[in-house]
Amino acid sequence: MHTIMDEKHYHPVANATLMHIYDQLEDAFEAAKLDDLDLQGGILTIAARSGRTYLLTKHAPSLQIWYASPILGGLHFSYNEHAQCWALPDNRTLYDVLRAELKNENVEVGL
Repeated sequence: MHTIMDEKHYHPVANATLMHIYDQLEDAFEAAKLDDLDLQGGILTIAARSGRTYLLTKHAPSLQIWYASPILGGLHFSYNEHAQCWALPDNRTLYDVLRAELKNENVEVGL
């Protein structure tokens, strides 16, 4: 069961999550393992060397983080307060999904 947080808590948690992912990917970008890495206005863009682009966006109306992947399509992660993570209804976490997809792009990231 995913607990829906209120908007007051949503923004700091979502912003911190996107910043954490950005920070963890910065070394890969600087080592030219990614073509682009950008975080602006609640949108994190990750452009892989393969030409694929992955997007993570804050979606405040639903209090979710939305993930757009050229492989998996669109996924909507809700915050699970008990587990302290963003997760899908099947319990896959945002970090696990992103880590697996980036591994397929030859980018290892510790999230």
